[in-house]
Amino acid sequence: MIIEILKCHGSGNDFLLIDEYNKQYNFSEENRKKLAIKLCDRNNGVGADGILFFCKSNECDAKMRIFNADGSEAEMCGNGLRCVGRYVSEMLSRNVVKIETMYEQYEVKYLSSFYENIKGVKVKINNISSDTRNIPINTSQKQFLFNKILDFSDKLAFSSISVSNPHLIAIVDNIDVNKLEEIGVKTNNSSILFPRGINVSFVKILNENSIYVKTYERGVGLTKSCGTGMMASSTVVCINEPCRFERTLNVYNDGGMIKCKITKEKESVFSAEFSGNATYMFKGKVEIDFQNFDDFSFTLQHNFDNENEEYDKFLKYTNMSIS
Repeated sequence: MIIEILKCHGSGNDFLLIDEYNKQYNFSEENRKKLAIKLCDRNNGVGADGILFFCKSNECDAKMRIFNADGSEAEMCGNGLRCVGRYVSEMLSRNVVKIETMYEQYEVKYLSSFYENIKGVKVKINNISSDTRNIPINTSQKQFLFNKILDFSDKLAFSSISVSNPHLIAIVDNIDVNKLEEIGVKTNNSSILFPRGINVSFVKILNENSIYVKTYERGVGLTKSCGTGMMASSTVVCINEPCRFERTLNVYNDGGMIKCKITKEKESVFSAEFSGNATYMFKGKVEIDFQNFDDFSFTLQHNFDNENEEYDKFLKYTNMSIS
């Protein structure tokens, strides 16, 4: 089978977008999983953090399904949503579109210039929750906020937030990547506390308007960025310092920066407006035999050199801002 792919990224979180809206690939669920494992492999595949399957929807303009590099399906992906949002907006020639995900529907607004010469997307997220029933987490507490988990650390205070998918956040003075990875592995390997695993983020306060977030993503590992992780981290920062609610935060990460504003709607319920890049890297064709996944080839068709060059300039700017 020949499959057309578009390599794209949001804040360095990179994906292979497969258009099932206009193409009839008729993938089985097992083949979606195998495709993700094979194509996302950075040594023997094309290389990516996940695959975005872009499909038709009965209720919205389109539907997004996200499969991680390990073949697992994620409930939601903020960075991926931006990429799909741009693709749908350009395909339909509309500035505002609605995208269906596993559990929610999101309104996405196309931005011709998120930053100088960088195309992006603005998204409204209404279903951020600190209710432990939505994480899920095995605890009797209604909210799990700023608590120690001695199995992970005797110093860090953790908070759990749902953004359709589960997040565990710790505010730290300095980002210890080794410690983050250690906790990420523990929480996603037979953790009694988190039955479905969880994304883990460390967040560092830079100043009153800026934070830095590093995430260990469930099903992926350490990533340059995680869109929902940045929203969850912003939410915890605002809960910790309520004066930050309704304030646009610059959320920096290894892959760039997004802008995020958190609103408290009611007890344990929050919303976010976040905007960031949606950058195309290259497109090509994959030829693969579903009976033998080792029989695989990739043909590059087009590099989006100008977009990549402009984003490199933006990345230099963000790196200077946090150095």
